[in-house]
Amino acid sequence: MIKALIEIGRSVRDLYPMPLVEIPYRQKGTTSELNQSQKKKRKDEPKVLVVELHSNTENFLETSEIYIIDYTPDDVLEKYFFRDKTSANGPAESLSFKLPPKPSTLRQRLGILTLLGYKADIETIAEKIEQKLEDFRKKGEIRQSTLVVLKIDGKWPAENKKLRENFVKNFLEKLGSYKGKAIWKTRAVCHGCGEEKLVYGGVGDLLKFYTVDKYGYAPELNPKIAWKQYALCEDCIFDLERGKRAVDDFLKWRFYGKEFWLLPVSSGELRRILDNFKQLHVELSGKPYFEGFESFEDKLIYEASRQETALSYHFIFAEDDQQAIRIRLHIEEVLPSVLSQYVNTKIEHEQEFRHSIYQVVSNTKNLYFNFFSSPSLRANKQRPGFTDEDFYMLVDKVFRRSPVDEKYLISKAMSRISKDMVETEEHGKIPLWPVLETLLSLEFLLKWGILKRKTGGVVMNTLPYEEFFERHSEFFNHPAKRGLVLLGVLVQNFLNYQHHLRGSTPFMKVLKNLILDQKDVQKVYVTLQNKMNEYEIGHWWPELREGVSLSFIEAGDKWPLSPEEIGFYIAVGMALHSHPAFRKEEHEEQ
Repeated sequence: MIKALIEIGRSVRDLYPMPLVEIPYRQKGTTSELNQSQKKKRKDEPKVLVVELHSNTENFLETSEIYIIDYTPDDVLEKYFFRDKTSANGPAESLSFKLPPKPSTLRQRLGILTLLGYKADIETIAEKIEQKLEDFRKKGEIRQSTLVVLKIDGKWPAENKKLRENFVKNFLEKLGSYKGKAIWKTRAVCHGCGEEKLVYGGVGDLLKFYTVDKYGYAPELNPKIAWKQYALCEDCIFDLERGKRAVDDFLKWRFYGKEFWLLPVSSGELRRILDNFKQLHVELSGKPYFEGFESFEDKLIYEASRQETALSYHFIFAEDDQQAIRIRLHIEEVLPSVLSQYVNTKIEHEQEFRHSIYQVVSNTKNLYFNFFSSPSLRANKQRPGFTDEDFYMLVDKVFRRSPVDEKYLISKAMSRISKDMVETEEHGKIPLWPVLETLLSLEFLLKWGILKRKTGGVVMNTLPYEEFFERHSEFFNHPAKRGLVLLGVLVQNFLNYQHHLRGSTPFMKVLKNLILDQKDVQKVYVTLQNKMNEYEIGHWWPELREGVSLSFIEAGDKWPLSPEEIGFYIAVGMALHSHPAFRKEEHEEQ
C-alpha cells in the first residue's frame, strides 16, 4: 500500500509542488452541502489569529498587533505554509500552527521562532496572545478551530525566507530521529524507488497508521530498528506526501457510511486513471445515486472497473483513532474484472428481486444490497444487529470471493428482527424492511457464489405455489424452508383476521419472537389450526395448509436448520403474505 501511495504521488508531482505543506482544516461534507454552507456560514467555521511581529533596532521581535480574519483554504500555500505537528510537545513545524488548548503548549509551539534563529521573548508574546484571546472569546469571535499565524515584518510564513530555507531540512532531520537522537538516517537502498540513497526512517510520522510501538499495529517490531523495514529517500518521502494529498482530495470516498480509500495500481497510464477519478470525485460529490445506478457506491465501483490500464486496486477502510488512523480493513489486488462482475451481478439481482416483490412494498428504490449496513439492520445502543466488524468481514469476503456462513448472517439478522417484533406484537405485524433486506442480501450472496450453506432434502415440483418457489429455487432449496415460508403466510393471514376482530393479536406470543426449533414449529402449526377452528375459519386457506403439510412431510424428521433460520423463513412468509402468489379469491368475504 505504501508503494501504491508513492507511485500515485510520483504521478501527480505537478499538482503538489510543495507536498509538505498541509491543509489545517478540511471541509467535511459533500460538494452540494459545502455549496449550501457558503450561503450560511457554519458556527464551527475556522478562524485565523494573526500575530504581527516586527524586528526592533536590536533585531528583537516584538508584538505589534493581533487580530482575527476568516480562514481561507486557498491561502494555505500562498500564506500560511502550514504543517501539522505529530506530537503534542515541542516547537511548531512552521510559523503557523493550530491553537493549542493549554498555555504551556502554546509556549512550546512558539519555540519555532528560536528554531529559526530569531531573538524573541516567547513568554511575553504568549501572554499577549492569551490576553487577546480572552477578549475575542468574550465577544464570541473565536472558534474552537483556530489557526495561529506568525507574520514577521509584514511577511506571511510562505514569504519568510528563513522558514522556507529550513522547512525541508528541519522536517527531514526530525523524521530521522528517535527520542531526540538522529539514528534513523543512513545510506542504504530505498524501499520506495529501489535505489541506493540517503534514506530516512520514521514513516510512522508520515503515515499515522504506521505505528510500531502501539498494540495492534505492529507489536512484534522494535521501534528502534523498525524503520529499516521501510526506509525512504527524500524523493520518495515527498511522493508519499503527494500520494496522501491525492487520497484526501479525490481518492477518499464513503462506502455505505465508512471512510474508504480506493488506490489504483497500474503498469502504464496511472496519471490518466487519477485524472478520471479526480473528475469523478467532482461529479459524484453530493449525489446519493447516479443515472443508471441505484447507489453512489455502484457507480464508483463501475467506473473503477472501466479503467483499462488499471491492474488492480487497494481497498482501504480507515477511521480516526485519537492521534492515529486505524486501518479496519485492507484488501490488496482487487481486480477490475471482479469489480465488473460484482456490479453487474448486483444490479441484475436487485432488479429481479424488486420486480418479484413490487406488489408487496410500494417503494423498492432503496432496497438493495448494502452489506447489511442500513439502519434497519445495523446494531446501535438500543438494538442488536450487524456491527462494524460484520461489515468489514463481509466486504472482505465479497471482494475476495471467500465463503461466508449463512447461519451466522441469519442469526445476526434475526436478533434485530426478533427485537423489532416486540414493538409490533400488538398489531401482529412483522418488521417488513429488515426481512426483505436480509432476503435480498442472502440471495445475492448465494448468486455471487460465497454463501456457505447446508443442502439436503428433496424438493418436490408438484407442491402448491410452485410458481413462486421456482423463481427462488436456489435459495429455498429444502422442502422445510418452503414449508416454513408457507406457514409464515398462513400465520400472518390469521393474525390479520384476529386483529380485525379483536383489535389485538394474542397469537403473536405463540411465535416466541420467531426463535423456534423444529418441535416448536409443530406446536405453532397445531395451535394455529386449533385457533382457526375456534374462530370458525378452520376451512380457510386450504392450499396454504396443504402446502405446509406436504412440505414438512417431504422435509423429514431432521431439518438442517438452526432456530434462527427457522424463524427467518417464517418471517419471510409473514413479510410476503400479500404477494399475489399467495392471494386467492376463494374467500373474498375475509
